[in-house]
Amino acid sequence: MATQDDSAQTDPAGPAPEAPGVVSAIGKKRLIYVGIITLAVWAFAIQTGSKVLMIIVGVLTLLLIGIFLWAVRMIGKQKRMIGLMQGATGSVEARREALAKLEVGKDAKAPTTIFARAQLLASDDPKAALALLESVELKVFPATMQDDVSLLKVQIYLSVGRTQDARKCADSMNLENPARKEIRPLAASLVAEALARTGKPKEALALLDSIELPKKDREQIEMQAKVARVFARFAANQRAQAKRELEALAEVDLNQLGRFVAPQFRVHPELQKLARQVFQQHPGSRKHIKTQTKRA
Repeated sequence: MATQDDSAQTDPAGPAPEAPGVVSAIGKKRLIYVGIITLAVWAFAIQTGSKVLMIIVGVLTLLLIGIFLWAVRMIGKQKRMIGLMQGATGSVEARREALAKLEVGKDAKAPTTIFARAQLLASDDPKAALALLESVELKVFPATMQDDVSLLKVQIYLSVGRTQDARKCADSMNLENPARKEIRPLAASLVAEALARTGKPKEALALLDSIELPKKDREQIEMQAKVARVFARFAANQRAQAKRELEALAEVDLNQLGRFVAPQFRVHPELQKLARQVFQQHPGSRKHIKTQTKRA
């Protein structure tokens, strides 16, 4: 079973959500539609010969050009940030370097940058990541990002045992948003854990049953769903089923039992006891203890 230090360094909730980009928010088709409509309006204005109408259309066109230039600028920033984030996944040092760059930029306090910084911090210092996210009201973030911000909060709150806070964030999310379909499996597995750990095991199990596992990050999301199912079975007083779920989890990765016994997760004492029992009965427990002892 993972030690406390090991657990703290492992991302217990799987892959972090990715912020939606400006490119996807605008869309090429929308730009084409806007261009066609603008040309049509200009054609109509010229045909009428009205100077007043042409002035109005001209002002609106300038506004559209301004919005387009802003969008291009934002897309450029987004691409640079994505490149920075992708390069920071390899190691703690890489994340620190990326954080240092984000913290000194002129957009350091912009909501999108704060979200990126929180994502980088979450793996190594979840409390600092939470403090950063909590410093900005959810409504300040762009509407297309708000579910992603809430999801990251749920993920971190669960990892530090703040289940009620996780539930509040989970309740604010729209899991059926078609624009965020690709993130639903991860989001549903985390929301299910939040529900299970705050007295809604039936709802949690129903949500878990609705998950269709994707190819991307399949193993991590499936693992998170298994963890959530343990919490749901236990909360529903289905102790035998909860034990079987723990045993199945241990067969996949014995370290995952640390999710139920490490102090930072603040798990119910009876469930901790059950997880320890499963660990002690597992054939690989002795070898695992020896390995952990050598690492220490």
